[in-house]
Amino acid sequence: MPSTRLRQTFRYPSSDSDTDLDEEHQENLIASLQAADAQQNTLYRNAFLTIPLTGALFFLYTLVLHTSTRQQGLLAILGLSSLVCTAYILHFMPLQAPVRKGKTALYKLDAAKGPVERYMVYLNAGLAALLLLAAGVSWRKHQAADGWREALPGIILIMTLFARQQLAPLDLEELQKAKYDYKGA
Repeated sequence: MPSTRLRQTFRYPSSDSDTDLDEEHQENLIASLQAADAQQNTLYRNAFLTIPLTGALFFLYTLVLHTSTRQQGLLAILGLSSLVCTAYILHFMPLQAPVRKGKTALYKLDAAKGPVERYMVYLNAGLAALLLLAAGVSWRKHQAADGWREALPGIILIMTLFARQQLAPLDLEELQKAKYDYKGA
């Protein structure tokens, strides 16, 4: 018995339903990108936080058990405080999306920050530079172990600032501006 197939006429889909689905899909995609980026940033920030905290434990151990002179004790305290500041910068200071030119004046952005947020990086960099000078003196005296110990906070600060810069949130502003321009694409 032959079966007959009925042909249906082709109808163009209504443009209103497609537009709503496209807009909803674009909004869901942007929201999922933001959520995934925030989750990855939290994971990597916590992973990088182990570096200054491990260094701080090393300096705490050095301070408690291996200081024989006042100079070694002072350098251990300075190293410990530098590494604690580095951990604070990495964990508590908020990551910021890149600032676009023409959006907001830089002095307004600085005025919105508190003094800790504004000066912590500079003060910690000064402390790390002081320890690097002490490391240079130790290396000239052929005390390599002391030199590396004193240079450690500066090295960790540089690594942390680089990692923090790489962990800046995604800038999805251009994507949000363009999301309705590509309807039906």
